[in-house]
Amino acid sequence: MLTTEQINDHSKWISIFEPLPHERLDLIEKYEVTQELLDYAIDPYEKARVEIDQDAGVTLLIFDVYVPTHAVTAPQTAPIGIMLTANNIITFTNAKTNFVNGIVANQLQLLKKHGNNEDKLNLVFPVLYRLSTDYFGPLRRADQQRQEIQRNLQRRTGRQAITQFMEIETGLVYILTSLKGNVSLLEEFKRRFGNHITTKQYNDLDDVIIEAQQGLEMAQMTSDVSARVSNAYSKVLDSDLNQTMKYLTIYSIVLSIPTIVSGFYGENVKLPLANGTYSWVFTIFITLVLMLACVIFLINRHWWK
Repeated sequence: MLTTEQINDHSKWISIFEPLPHERLDLIEKYEVTQELLDYAIDPYEKARVEIDQDAGVTLLIFDVYVPTHAVTAPQTAPIGIMLTANNIITFTNAKTNFVNGIVANQLQLLKKHGNNEDKLNLVFPVLYRLSTDYFGPLRRADQQRQEIQRNLQRRTGRQAITQFMEIETGLVYILTSLKGNVSLLEEFKRRFGNHITTKQYNDLDDVIIEAQQGLEMAQMTSDVSARVSNAYSKVLDSDLNQTMKYLTIYSIVLSIPTIVSGFYGENVKLPLANGTYSWVFTIFITLVLMLACVIFLINRHWWK
């Protein structure tokens, strides 16, 4: 779907939502878009970066955005395309990222209200700022959930905590990858175009970079802490398992003694005290003595601790 809205007298915002073949053709023929950059812009698996076609005068920003979902522990990110041509801003979204069009539309209304829509970059930078700060919410929720799991582990251990940590770490991997790409994109844009924008736009771009870097640092810290806590908890479980196996081994050694003694006296051979009235008492006594001796030996060898 292709919709257009006027930014100012010489610029338009064109919103592209999963374009059909004839709409792609219109983009190339009417709106200064090249086929190569169009393929990059609509690719749902494209990584965050800057693409420039100097001959056509077109710049494409692939920017990763946080996709709001109901799952707290499994945040998702997806790329959007923001294409800057000589006269237009073109945004490329899909079913996951269609919410971005609402952000752009709201920001455009604010620009028109304050009469600040003379340059299309005045629309782009505030939108990127908003999309960068959207990462803070899921990062705080991930850290709060990590703290809650950690508090529960102090009261009672369980394997479910490992699964929860795994979900948190998986979501943080996606966020970390997206934020690293966004920071690289913004710094590359600043390096290439920093000398060609106004002072206000330069400051706005710096604000976006700061927010993206802050989100990256938050994600890195949350990921590191979650990984360390998960690793420590795994070591606790391993220690508990080793302790359990040690106890089972000791019990099996001690409990094998009655079988050995009774086996000897069950054979058809002559053994001391085998035919007396109270032979079973001597058998039990010998068994208990051997078991006690085995326990004392294991304690002295520090196996019981």
